[in-house]
Amino acid sequence: MPHLRPIDLRCEHLATVSGLNGPIPRFGWALAGDGMGQQQLAYRLRVTDQGSGEAMWDTGKVLSGETQLVPYGGEPLGSDRVLSWTVQVWDEADRPSEISDPALIFTGLRSDDWQAEWIARYFVLPAGREVPADNAYDNRWQARPADYLRRSFATPGEPVRATLYVTALGLYEAYLNGKRIGDHVMAPGWTDYHQRIEYQVHDVTEHVVEGDNVLGAILGEGWYSGRVGHNQRRAGNHYGGRPALFCQLHLHFADGSSMIVRSDEHWQTRQGPICYSDFLMGEMYDARLERPDWATAPGVQSGWQPVEVFTPDPRAPQVDAARVQPAREVATLPATFLHRARCGAAIFDLKQNIAGYCALTATGTEGARFTLRHAEVLDGDGELYVANLRHAVATDIFIASGRGTETFKPRFTFHGFRYVEVTLPEGISPAEIELTGIAIQTDTPVTGSIETGHPQVNQLLSNIFWSQRDNFLSVPTDCPQRDERYGWSADAQVFWRTAGYFMDVSAFLTKWMLDLRDGQSSDGAFPDVAPTKPLNPYRLTPQPGAPAWGDGPIIMAWDHWLRYADRDLVERFFPAFEAWMDHIGRPNPDFIRRNAVYNNYGDWLSVGPTSDRTLVATAYWYRVADLMARLAEVLGRTTDSARYAQLSRSIAQAFHAEFVGEDGRLSGDTQTAYLLALDFGILPEANRQQAAKWLVELIEAAGGHLQTGFLGVRHLCPVLTDIGATDLALELLLKDTYPSWGFSIAQGATTIWERWDGWTPERGFQSVNMNSFNHYAYGAVGEWIWARIAGIDWDEREPGYKKVRLRPIFDQRLGHCKAEYRAHRGTFASHWTMLDSETVEWTATIPPNCTASIELPQGWTAPSMPAALASGIHAFTLVRQG
Repeated sequence: MPHLRPIDLRCEHLATVSGLNGPIPRFGWALAGDGMGQQQLAYRLRVTDQGSGEAMWDTGKVLSGETQLVPYGGEPLGSDRVLSWTVQVWDEADRPSEISDPALIFTGLRSDDWQAEWIARYFVLPAGREVPADNAYDNRWQARPADYLRRSFATPGEPVRATLYVTALGLYEAYLNGKRIGDHVMAPGWTDYHQRIEYQVHDVTEHVVEGDNVLGAILGEGWYSGRVGHNQRRAGNHYGGRPALFCQLHLHFADGSSMIVRSDEHWQTRQGPICYSDFLMGEMYDARLERPDWATAPGVQSGWQPVEVFTPDPRAPQVDAARVQPAREVATLPATFLHRARCGAAIFDLKQNIAGYCALTATGTEGARFTLRHAEVLDGDGELYVANLRHAVATDIFIASGRGTETFKPRFTFHGFRYVEVTLPEGISPAEIELTGIAIQTDTPVTGSIETGHPQVNQLLSNIFWSQRDNFLSVPTDCPQRDERYGWSADAQVFWRTAGYFMDVSAFLTKWMLDLRDGQSSDGAFPDVAPTKPLNPYRLTPQPGAPAWGDGPIIMAWDHWLRYADRDLVERFFPAFEAWMDHIGRPNPDFIRRNAVYNNYGDWLSVGPTSDRTLVATAYWYRVADLMARLAEVLGRTTDSARYAQLSRSIAQAFHAEFVGEDGRLSGDTQTAYLLALDFGILPEANRQQAAKWLVELIEAAGGHLQTGFLGVRHLCPVLTDIGATDLALELLLKDTYPSWGFSIAQGATTIWERWDGWTPERGFQSVNMNSFNHYAYGAVGEWIWARIAGIDWDEREPGYKKVRLRPIFDQRLGHCKAEYRAHRGTFASHWTMLDSETVEWTATIPPNCTASIELPQGWTAPSMPAALASGIHAFTLVRQG
């Protein structure tokens, strides 16, 4: 009998909620089944206190097909509670499913529940650095040692529940009775620490014992006081001068009593074996300085100093619950010894460019020194190429204790690298060490798998995936290797549709959208990067958003709506979007975007002719005006929708008068100009046909090559397909000569390059001032591969994948395409195989409660092919006619 079942439970877009930021969480689930045309007739959602078993909310059987973002409607959830929730569904024949496996909700703490105080190592110089003291902690970058903090406490018995709420200005690792708590890395993540910070929640019940206990933490500088960005005049201390801890341990006992252990004046601090740890410089660890009992020995310890309780300057940040998954170690890659460098060091290869660090296992005498340098590529002589890292040193140092085999793994630094140069102590060979690369990222769930019959396309898809993995660390950064690592908004917005296929980015954007709003100026300007510009005198970047950069939040909100149907995000940030629209509208009364363009980057890093930057800016203004009309309609704000629709029409008229010639050519006559005008829908139909003609001619005149930068690349293949030039789009995808996606792959790339010409045989490496080999922006072609080649595309009329458009592209050069996408509603799949040039077998899978329309490529047909599909697995044999 067909069986419908709920899977992939999520609350506020998370599988497990670590603290709530509002009283009404929203619940969602996907559906799986093994029948055809399955629908959810009803659901029952039940929320229970895990400790008492008390039912907090039981909806009973609700006659509804809704599975997404169902708002909580029960008794107030309270704070410091652990809840579980389940869902049961009924199918179209009113047959009940099994009750789902439970999911957890840690309700977290309200603002008035916090008793903790900010604590840190004693006051240091205004620069945040120690006075040089000729000891192990001196370094030429004045990077701080990690601070070790501890506090002993006693309990009357083993608790029935113990929950740790913890965050830090900087980075932290928490310990309880010597055991590390959780598997998070780079916690608590990056925010504007002058405005807000997020805390994490850990169930530590099994770690607390009756009697004496020790709660400890190690603090690193991270984004808070360490180096980030490329302003060497203020390399660090962007937000403050020293890391600080803020935590509460809540203990509940069987007799109903409870106690709280908090960060306060009773803690002690000292320095330990982490001599310094900095994102850009690296980490130095001297195992001779280890104190194995630092987080286990009870009582007040000698050699430790009291902490200082203080209020962060200029004010304590708002403390929120985490809105996004934590960063974790997500992959390990064994390192292979390649050869010796000129200096005698051993060079190892991970065979994949990653963001993370290495674990080194070795046996050395006391004081033996191991130095690890990291790089993305090798130069022509087989040496590490590090010039493109600019001021980033990217070097880790381990000094052995001499106590047998030891393993070193950095705690508070990460690098972007594929190759590692290891300088070994005398007498130790490369074969005597074990080196493993560890990739880290914000642990956004992988939602997509896709492959074709073409090795180059498969490598491109892998490169896109890894560039996303390597750069989605708390914020979507531009690159993980050099002295920058900012959350650039245009890079993200052109890539966001692609990102959502590979990973679930719903919670990730929920958090980052707050960072973008926190960076918005009082006059409405969104920033180029977020988090950004702390209060003076600490600043990361002075500039408000350029066209396509400042427009990014509106564009990503629209993509978020179409992928996840999350109306709440649109509603919460709509006032910020309006402020931005006012900001760019006021100084441009003639509807041409000449003013308030700031660092107008244009079509960044394009090759070939330069696009007219005013045209690009005005095209993006049209785009966000059009999207604001649609977003207002989502919210039922009809007056606002009409107002923005009129604005978009006025911009389109001005655009046509300013930039369109009599022959239909656009100002500057570049590929990107036509791509934006066509994809944004600015041009009337007559001009669209002319623009399409000129676009194709430009590509052909370039030898069949692209000439786009960051902004144009996203639109290239989708527009060509829309204008009937799909074969040209495929030729661009498969090309391996410069400039193309295949060119970098031919050079051995395992991630997406920042520049089409990052390296060429004729010129070697591009400028050392800006040449990353791990940027995801040009990977924006991924959305076209997913939506058109595989054919799994959203339908704007029914957002959230309630209905999809199946519109695959069959091509014998690709051979086959097999794709699965796990949307919030369930898993969609498309698998086609070319049997010969005239015949293809295609299987499409639609999850329960969803439907799909079919749009076949021109000339392809199948007997009795329906126009739409209900849920289930559908198989077709198609033939080409004509």
